[in-house]
Amino acid sequence: MSIRLNILIVEDDPYITKLLLSCIDEIDGSIRVITATKSGEAWSIACKDQIDLFILDIQLSDYKGTTLAHQLRIMAPYSYTPILFATALAGNELTAFREIKCYGFLIKPFTKDEVISVLTDTIRYSQHLTYEQKHTLRIEQKSHIFEYELQQIVYIESFGKNLELHLRNSKDQTSSERISGLSLKKMLELLGSSSFVQCHKSYIINTSYITRIDKTHGIVELTDTLHPIPMGQKYKDNLVTRGAK
Repeated sequence: MSIRLNILIVEDDPYITKLLLSCIDEIDGSIRVITATKSGEAWSIACKDQIDLFILDIQLSDYKGTTLAHQLRIMAPYSYTPILFATALAGNELTAFREIKCYGFLIKPFTKDEVISVLTDTIRYSQHLTYEQKHTLRIEQKSHIFEYELQQIVYIESFGKNLELHLRNSKDQTSSERISGLSLKKMLELLGSSSFVQCHKSYIINTSYITRIDKTHGIVELTDTLHPIPMGQKYKDNLVTRGAK
């Protein structure tokens, strides 16, 4: 499993930050690590970037790491993202586990061996979680949760406030399902995959299913679809580039 993770360390002690960076690099040098010294700074980073694992100091200069964790849990992308707390206050453990769904703790002062042991386990879990997220689409609709394998989505069509997902299963059988309350823009964010591209104001297609792009007539032909998909002038260049990969 080769998944490149983004880890955010929120710690105001430069010695501890250096130790954490060294341990992460020793475990997996391909991991991208972002650092912050304040909760507010970390919040801004999390809103702009996709973080796969948080390492939070509880005692920070502006407001507590536990408060930051609560803020993150409210955001849909971070509802279940692994969080590790680095703290000297062991009494906070029970509260954090219950209320924040904390993955684990690094109790200060900790050794390099202790950090590597905890981080190795957490990083492996995060890699597994990220792999699953990047290969499935999960949509919450009131009291229902729908999950689709990304490879089964051929294209998505917009009908006002409804989207229709056109699917193909492992037996090459086709079907469609309607989802309400989502825009195409939001759907692209949820898909989070380079295989999907918007080709028209009303369509997102899975480029893996492209069989032909007709620039003259402004259409795209996909595997096992009865009718070609329209290609808008606004999206043509991006589609041709992505479809050629």
